Amino acid sequence: MTNFDVEVLLNIHDNEVIVGIALTEESLHRRNITHFGPTTLRSTLAYGMLRLCSPQPSDIIVDPMCGTGAIPIEGATEWSNCFHIAGDNNPLAVNRAANNISSLLTRSQIKEGKLSWGLPIDAIQWDICNLPLRTGSVDIIVTDMPFGKRMGSKKRNWNLYPACLWEMGRICKPGTGRAALLTQDKKCFTKALSGMEHVWRKVHTVWVNIGGLHAAVYLLNRTPLAFVHPSGQDKEELLSAKND
Repeated sequence: MTNFDVEVLLNIHDNEVIVGIALTEESLHRRNITHFGPTTLRSTLAYGMLRLCSPQPSDIIVDPMCGTGAIPIEGATEWSNCFHIAGDNNPLAVNRAANNISSLLTRSQIKEGKLSWGLPIDAIQWDICNLPLRTGSVDIIVTDMPFGKRMGSKKRNWNLYPACLWEMGRICKPGTGRAALLTQDKKCFTKALSGMEHVWRKVHTVWVNIGGLHAAVYLLNRTPLAFVHPSGQDKEELLSAKND
């Protein structure tokens, strides 16, 4: 099936039927990405995750584990009235994200035939468990968390996930903040989230197929409770209790 005239996609779920017609000859899942990493997220999925959070003008949107930057780059092109921050602890990943941002800007300038003011996006290297952002300063968090297969490990996720949710809860605005988090390590995520009910409330779960892996996008809302900074010992005890 290579020389077809029209591509039609039919999805049947229970008593619902969705029919789609392809508008482009080439797949859009790699749009805007020129420098790929070991786990580059499809641009189409990145867009869908962002859309779940309903970005509003002037929102600050952060991807704390950005990899090659697929999510913030998609956000900067589709929601240019927001500001997007791409961060990762891996310098190679941050470099790939910066290169993808630069390539996108260059293509945009060539297409428009003039110099551009740039894109509402920045890339930075940081520690996901100690983000250099003020408490309650972020409107939306959208990220692809390590599955524990190609990146990281399942064992490491049991310590990483609670610490990540804790720090994300700190920077996210109480009451209005929201997050869309993708992971295939559903057992570990569910366990970590169960101890964060005072910070995060699960709104919805969207099941997705990532290269044959049954993964989930968890849509969360930040509770109205203000974040209370614990002492170092209290935080260690909290995280330890969640991992027992």
